Amino acid sequence: MNPPTPTQTPIDRIPFLRLLGMQQHPSPPGQSEISLPELKPEHCNLLPAAHGGVIMTLLDVAMARAATSAAGAASSSVVTVEMSSRFITPGRGPLVASGRVLHGGGSLCTCQADVRQPDGTLVASAMGTFKYWKAPLGGIE
Repeated sequence: MNPPTPTQTPIDRIPFLRLLGMQQHPSPPGQSEISLPELKPEHCNLLPAAHGGVIMTLLDVAMARAATSAAGAASSSVVTVEMSSRFITPGRGPLVASGRVLHGGGSLCTCQADVRQPDGTLVASAMGTFKYWKAPLGGIE
């Protein structure tokens, strides 16, 4: 992986998230906001609405970014340990995920996230546990 440039956000450096077109927005420590500004046909299921995998990715990334942005975060990277999600209504149009830390510990962090449509309609929500990852980014130790 290439080193980050000053204008890149952490999600800009993840090819899969760039492929989806996700964007990270400024947020206070322990919180995050991730958007999918354009819902393309390749993001959709047969309804057509956002595929569950796209929504799960938004939820996962929003929680992970909240965990790594928390004041005193043990690392700049996390891995998902477990995640529980609920789908409320089909997601159509641009989507925004908001994540927040519920509890941070030494090596684990519990987070919550919601995905909403621009009018505020709740599409999905999730809770997850994340492990702070101390290995170098781009490599596994």
